[in-house]
Amino acid sequence: MSRESISQSISIVHPISLSHGKNAEVWDTTGKRYIDFVGGIGVLNLGHCHPGVVEAIREQATRLTHYAFNAAPHAPYIELMDRLCAFIPVDYAVSGMLTNSGAEAAENALKIVRGATGRTAVIAFDGAFHGRTLATLNLNGKVAPYKQKVGVLPGPVYHLPYPSADNGVTCAEALKAMDRLFSVEIDVNDVACFIIEPVQGEGGFLALDIEFAQALRRFCDDKNILLIADEIQSGFGRTGQRFAFSRLGIEPDLILLGKSIAGGVPLGAVVGRKALLDNLPKGGLGGTYSGNPIACAAALATLDAMTDAQLKTWGSQQEAAIVRRYAAWREQQLSPYLGRLTGVGAMRGIELAHADGTPAPQQLTQLLSLARDAGLLLMPSGKSRHIIRLLAPLTTEPAVLEQGLDMLEACLKQLN
Repeated sequence: MSRESISQSISIVHPISLSHGKNAEVWDTTGKRYIDFVGGIGVLNLGHCHPGVVEAIREQATRLTHYAFNAAPHAPYIELMDRLCAFIPVDYAVSGMLTNSGAEAAENALKIVRGATGRTAVIAFDGAFHGRTLATLNLNGKVAPYKQKVGVLPGPVYHLPYPSADNGVTCAEALKAMDRLFSVEIDVNDVACFIIEPVQGEGGFLALDIEFAQALRRFCDDKNILLIADEIQSGFGRTGQRFAFSRLGIEPDLILLGKSIAGGVPLGAVVGRKALLDNLPKGGLGGTYSGNPIACAAALATLDAMTDAQLKTWGSQQEAAIVRRYAAWREQQLSPYLGRLTGVGAMRGIELAHADGTPAPQQLTQLLSLARDAGLLLMPSGKSRHIIRLLAPLTTEPAVLEQGLDMLEACLKQLN
């Protein structure tokens, strides 16, 4: 099958063509079956073709396939926003808007904070990933490949070290860097917001230091700066609870949503303090496809499935299996390249590193190929693309999860 009509600037991790999938399994056009530890890069927390989501899409498609909400409101959008705002675990009044993607949610959040604060500067973090649109590129915490050859980016944006036990950056070091930033680079009174992932995705599944998160919240409150939590990848149960910011003991002012919000149908959202979402002039927010009725129906079915009890059960079971197998591999000294286990809950990364601790991206490239040949799809992450990110559906059957981990174990043994 020719791919000449597809831009060569799109990077492909796995050079296969998928045909269909069910829960944590997919098949390519040759009929080969794979266990899917990629999950559409965190989109399929409920797996491929979840029955409830499929039925909701089918039923909605017979009623109304599209209407632009800003032209005439439709019931699925209204119902979803009511349900979604109630799903956000904060104590303040919540409102929001739907978008087509997580990156679009981030773009709208930047507009919202500018309108609310009258300021333009944004503080992001090393290793961050917030999207591939022009404004979100500048928020990302690495240059290659996202910022190359695109010229001057919208700003001003500044970056701080991301403190995490997973990367060795301490709370004290991050606070010291923040103090330097406001002493040397920018007046704190010009800062509109901080934007941070409670668990970095592209950065290598690094869990944010809790002490730093609480210090940052206090700092923002003191300086009248808004705090945005990007939960696009970490949300909707990936860490065993609705959203990862809850483990930090803080409430962000705005929350970015996407990926697993709608079971694989394109949808995103920005939600948060109602006063912030209402501050722009009428018409300042919206979009032709934003909150498409079919996507809303899929999201409503997703919320039906994501009860707190289910999320806790799915997350704890998957976390326990991963941690148990990783501990056994370490004890067995399975591979000289087996590094740290990063992340929290079922949002886990496995680092590949040399004996001196330096990243081993070549071995990860080898692992991706070995695993694919064996019937397992994996996804890289980290600044050096040396961390496997495990994003199997939360609904993965235990036997299938163990089979996938067996494949991973066999492939780790083969690294050279």
